[in-house]
Amino acid sequence: MKRADIIVIGAGLMGSSTALWLARAGKKVLLLEKEHHPCHASAVNAGGVRRLNRALEEIPLSVAAMELWHRLPSIVGSDCGFEPVGQVRVAPDDNAMALFEQRVNKVRALGFDHEELVTASEIKRLVPAYAGRCSGGIVARDDGHASPAQTLRAFYNAACAAGAEAAARCRVADIARGENGFLVTAADGRRFNSDVVINCAGAWGGRLAALVDDHLPIKPEGLSMMVTARRPRFLRPVVGVHGRKLSFKQTANGTVVIGGAHRAVLDMAREKTVVDFGEMKQSAATVLEHFPVMKDASIVRCWAGIEGMMPDGLPVIAESPTTPGLFHVCGFSAHGFQLSPMVGCLAAALATGRKPEVSLAAFSVKRFI
Repeated sequence: MKRADIIVIGAGLMGSSTALWLARAGKKVLLLEKEHHPCHASAVNAGGVRRLNRALEEIPLSVAAMELWHRLPSIVGSDCGFEPVGQVRVAPDDNAMALFEQRVNKVRALGFDHEELVTASEIKRLVPAYAGRCSGGIVARDDGHASPAQTLRAFYNAACAAGAEAAARCRVADIARGENGFLVTAADGRRFNSDVVINCAGAWGGRLAALVDDHLPIKPEGLSMMVTARRPRFLRPVVGVHGRKLSFKQTANGTVVIGGAHRAVLDMAREKTVVDFGEMKQSAATVLEHFPVMKDASIVRCWAGIEGMMPDGLPVIAESPTTPGLFHVCGFSAHGFQLSPMVGCLAAALATGRKPEVSLAAFSVKRFI
């Protein structure tokens, strides 16, 4: 039986980031992953690095995370493909623009100024290819996008280099608390012992929580993306449109990555997703409505990942209310990618009895009790 100070369950971005910060704090860490390598939400998401249009409760966490994104090479030895090209959200009509104005005022009342209200002419300057309706918009000029696969690889490798020990194909079947700490048992019979356990199991976080009689109302969802063949550069910032299911960006190699939370068919029993091409057709129609320059684009691949969605859209980053020493860090509801560098830092602080540098009060599991 292997012994560690802390066991982290789930080697996706949240787990790898948490393991990294713990290992650098001198803790002996075991990082358990049920797959051969992480392959769900962490590796196949849209790669948006955004503070723009966050839930107000998430803004302090997102702003702190953005500071880390701008110095990733010194943290994980890679820039993770981060391009701070900005993010834009278009207001297609005056009603949307009024909502944006109210939002920017709320953000500034909290003491943050990263969201900027801009005119229709500024939207046209920033996104000349945009041809949809426009009354203006909001912009976060230092936001951008990064490579999910490169980011996950960088954090995982950095965690292992810092001393975290990874165990693959290690599906956790039981978590028990005893006199000598936690006993974590894998489905194949492997056993692990630690003083602390951190649940970073993503869409499977609710199942892990149930092993200690905690209730996390995480609903697994399949979310789809598609990518085009390379095209001449026509777009710099990441673009979304209020009221429309659209996330639209062009990468450095010229491909265009298209998302917008279009659902896929999810078979959770088999842990598989199937792209719904009716949804992809709707996604393509939305793209053409706003970017007719894409009329001759070729789609080269569609895919879907499995996300863990919470009823209020906010994650849980908190100690278990029933089992001291066990922490839940999951339920990021399709927008955890940008938060991950800072989430790991904060989770490591929680797990080692230190005060997190950003308040986590909004992310308590007790809001569901």
